[in-house]
Amino acid sequence: MPTVAGIKIKSKQPRVRNPLFADEKYTGPEPAWDTERAMKMTEEEFDHHLRRSFRYYNYFYTQKDTKKYLVEWMKSSGRYDRDRIREFERSSDRWLSMTACSLIMAHRQGMPLKDRHVEFINQNIERCITENGGEVLKTETVVDKKDSAAVYRPTIQDRLNEKTSELIGDIEGTFDQIVNNEKTSFKSYDFLTANKVPQGQLGKYEAVFTARRAELEQAQSKEDSQLTEGYRHWKAADYRRVIAWIDELLSGIEQYRGVKKATKKAKVRKAPSKEKQVSKVKYAKEDKVLKIVSINPADIIGATELWIYNSKTRKLGKYVAASYQTLGIKGTTIIGFDEDKSVAKTLRKPDEQLKEFARAGKVQLRTWLKDIRAVEVKLNGRLNTDILLLKVA
Repeated sequence: MPTVAGIKIKSKQPRVRNPLFADEKYTGPEPAWDTERAMKMTEEEFDHHLRRSFRYYNYFYTQKDTKKYLVEWMKSSGRYDRDRIREFERSSDRWLSMTACSLIMAHRQGMPLKDRHVEFINQNIERCITENGGEVLKTETVVDKKDSAAVYRPTIQDRLNEKTSELIGDIEGTFDQIVNNEKTSFKSYDFLTANKVPQGQLGKYEAVFTARRAELEQAQSKEDSQLTEGYRHWKAADYRRVIAWIDELLSGIEQYRGVKKATKKAKVRKAPSKEKQVSKVKYAKEDKVLKIVSINPADIIGATELWIYNSKTRKLGKYVAASYQTLGIKGTTIIGFDEDKSVAKTLRKPDEQLKEFARAGKVQLRTWLKDIRAVEVKLNGRLNTDILLLKVA
């Protein structure tokens, strides 16, 4: 011990960290959680930190190592009785999910367990007991009977989110290789293309690795003491290498998004049925005096000619479709007709003339209106309850 003027001076001993595992120099220490901060995190931020915990526990622990902590949680939660806990303790570790174990381990480090986490852990405990051949006993959890009887069926969105989480996990596996300075042939654009990632899910990929990049920048600037401790073994070259990889990843995501936008098929609006198009049409279904019955107005859709008779004005008319078009109906109006060729004339003897019209063939109908001696008027397309629909061609 050094002395100054005969006085013993106690020198300060350097602080030596004693990690639990030797490999922690590559992975960093066991992730610790600030509970209050975690409660305010967004879902993306929370899951990002949770994945760090998962990687740590999957690397250093097994189900056998962590099962005792899960048993402790069962006892402290008050959800299970002794028989239930004993059944679980006797169950085989092969049915125990490492994810459930990792959730409990992270919870021990301050991570708040969310409802979805508790539900997952409970389901895994149920499975362990069931697969082990034990009788599934009733839990003491206070649950609504209606909810407990309901069988959970994942929605399409649930399956899509599950697939997204799985693919993000694959990318994070490559990220770990980059952190360890291992060679990889990973290309983000090729990865997204091969897995046919939907454009709407790309934001989730960006959120994870944008947050990861921000974390690295914060650690490099030594603004956060926890991050500084977690990344203390990183060198400046490590930060440059990993941040450059993340930038390349985000660039690939943006490139993939641009391609998806360019190749996205425009939504083709399905044409309404003929019956729906003519649902509001007003017309005379029959004329009992003249003994004439109208055709189905749906037959007008797609026709090139339509003959009508107005029983009130005694006018016989013909709608002719415009060039390169066919007749249609919008509301209660004929559309797509040629305004110059669509005309009508007044009948002097409707009873006789309409009988002749009914017997006329296609050739005779070509000149039928021209042969009528009357003033020609143009049709306006509007239908009403006085108009009979005679023929279409």
